[in-house]
Amino acid sequence: MKNAKKVRRIRDRAYLLPSLVTVSSLFAGYLSIISSIKGNYDYSIKYILLASILDVLDGGVARKLNAASDFGREFDSLCDLVAFGVAPTILVWQWAFKVPFDEFGVLACFLFVAGGATRLARFNVTTVSEPKSYFVGLPIPAAAAALASIVYAFPEGVSDFGAILVLIYAVFLGGLMVSTFKFLSLKRLSVSKIDPRKLFLVLSLFVALIWKFDRMSVSLIMIGYIFFNMVPSFFRFGFRRKETASEEL
Repeated sequence: MKNAKKVRRIRDRAYLLPSLVTVSSLFAGYLSIISSIKGNYDYSIKYILLASILDVLDGGVARKLNAASDFGREFDSLCDLVAFGVAPTILVWQWAFKVPFDEFGVLACFLFVAGGATRLARFNVTTVSEPKSYFVGLPIPAAAAALASIVYAFPEGVSDFGAILVLIYAVFLGGLMVSTFKFLSLKRLSVSKIDPRKLFLVLSLFVALIWKFDRMSVSLIMIGYIFFNMVPSFFRFGFRRKETASEEL
């Protein structure tokens, strides 16, 4: 009887551990917002990076402890919306959208947050029978990294024309989150199954890119990830249109 109670107590504590990691991710997102308001953009970006690391860890901890739950999933989504939806948009708005782009910047950032909220809600209500190697729609942590990396690439700010491009980019990322494009899931990518020569080549390219472009490298990597995943969908769409046209003939 005592052993059964002890096991139950340990199991209850195990369920708390992933939530503690999740709330740490939320706290990192909160600190990012505070840093952006104070104008400490580099710290804000670092807190978003910390939140993304914790976001990966909480899922791994939950799976290892067999402590996944509906509460944990919903709580994780709410924390993700703050850390990867609100935090990066506050950062970008503070950094780029001054007068005369204030109102447009608010709208663009809101569309990004709305896209992230929709993406998280859709993910939660989608029942998946088996783990897949891709996500439908751009995951919100990747969208946050793509948006925040622009600030990291240009710490001194951008011109009015650059602000317009950032505005369009924020709306574009928001649209990708609610799209049906398939994005490779790096969480489920098994390194052991990759050819070592290809892995070495990819890692060498990453190192060379970071060495050569420094602050620009993160943005280039994120843009490359986005378009690498979008191109196959465009090809599939083109083939479907040709097949439909041939059937009509």
